Amino acid sequence: MLGMFLAFGADTILIVAALWYVGAVPAATAAGVSAAVLSVFLLWIAVRWNRLRRTRGTAATTSDGAEPDAEDDPVERLKRRYADGEVSDEEFERRIDRLLDADSRIEASELGDDDPRERDRQRETE
Repeated sequence: MLGMFLAFGADTILIVAALWYVGAVPAATAAGVSAAVLSVFLLWIAVRWNRLRRTRGTAATTSDGAEPDAEDDPVERLKRRYADGEVSDEEFERRIDRLLDADSRIEASELGDDDPRERDRQRETE
């Protein structure tokens, strides 16, 4: 779509400018057509930018899908809910401990450790 705007808009402006240069079109007409083409182009850019800005915050993943958005991260959602006052201090502490414990278990299973709690106990004794 952007390519079409650039191609047809630039062509229209160049044709009107050439017609004005040879005297076939008055200067006011050339300026009006050029302003109209540029206005449509700028309006399209503004609408597209606004739409991208609104959808970027609600998208589940980034455009390439490689990295999850903050909306998908349970810890970030919990922090936001705590900051908004939806979750009490005790509930936040309980849930964050549970989420972090789950993360450590996942990391341990990926590394091949048997029991991450045993590893934590060993760290504490050292």
